[in-house]
Amino acid sequence: MNKLLLRLGQYSRCTMASEEMDRKHQHNNRSLDHLLKGKVYIDELPPDIEPIRSLLEKYSGIRTKDVDEHIYRIRERLWDIYPHVSIGHFRFLSLKLTFDPLYHIALDRLVAPRSSSSFLDVGCCVGQVLRQLAFDGVDSSRLYGIDLESRFLDAGFDLFMDRGKTKTTFVAGDMLGGGESDENLQVLEGKMGVIHATSFFHLFTWENQIRAATRMVRFLDPNDPEAMIFGRHVGTTTPGDREGTGGSRKYLHNAESWQSLWDEVGKLTGTSWRTEVNDIEEPSTHLHSIADGTLRRIRYGVFRT
Repeated sequence: MNKLLLRLGQYSRCTMASEEMDRKHQHNNRSLDHLLKGKVYIDELPPDIEPIRSLLEKYSGIRTKDVDEHIYRIRERLWDIYPHVSIGHFRFLSLKLTFDPLYHIALDRLVAPRSSSSFLDVGCCVGQVLRQLAFDGVDSSRLYGIDLESRFLDAGFDLFMDRGKTKTTFVAGDMLGGGESDENLQVLEGKMGVIHATSFFHLFTWENQIRAATRMVRFLDPNDPEAMIFGRHVGTTTPGDREGTGGSRKYLHNAESWQSLWDEVGKLTGTSWRTEVNDIEEPSTHLHSIADGTLRRIRYGVFRT
């Protein structure tokens, strides 16, 4: 769960002057509680929470009977920072990447004898991916995370109860920014064998995707022929610009446009890249609904050639 760039607007509670008006306009005039319930904010932990429960028990040492309360407490803290569906629906705890074949390729590389390869999670949020890798046997000193929101990183230490224990490097910085953010990101340059970025690229315009991807290339070890970037995001059967929240613009990809983007990145960086794209066969109820049904949840890989 990378940090999304746009915050939700403030809702106000609407009351009607009479019961008749209330009945007539109840669909369009909803209270904050009604709007949030089941849409942006849910009370019950989702059914796919078991992997994170297990991680919190085995990695963090939290007693089984205390895990759910611990999760709820951290969720409320994150909600105060960023009241978005990704927090309200507990998506910041997702470990779905462990079902990605490329995760296991990356894991094998990272735990191989005499391996010096490093791993970067872009938009790492609370760092659940990095803790899973550490639990799976990766030396945490070769794990890195970046997020725009430093308070997410801080909450991650409390969620996993490893402050002062993990050797993972966390960086608060903007993949599209300059100035101080650029200085913060210098620690990442030229070190990475694997970069993971989920729910990241689909937030941006084509131009900003180029900027972010070009920066990722700078983070990769230039002498590593097996360097790769992988993750998942929202794609489409009809690539192009889409309107996002608050009138923002973003570019969604199919396989052909994704390769075209990395061809352009290659020209800008003097590198060459091969991409793979696969649809993910799983319920995607949180995708924005549109009439033509073109949106897809896709898994991608980017490989040096």
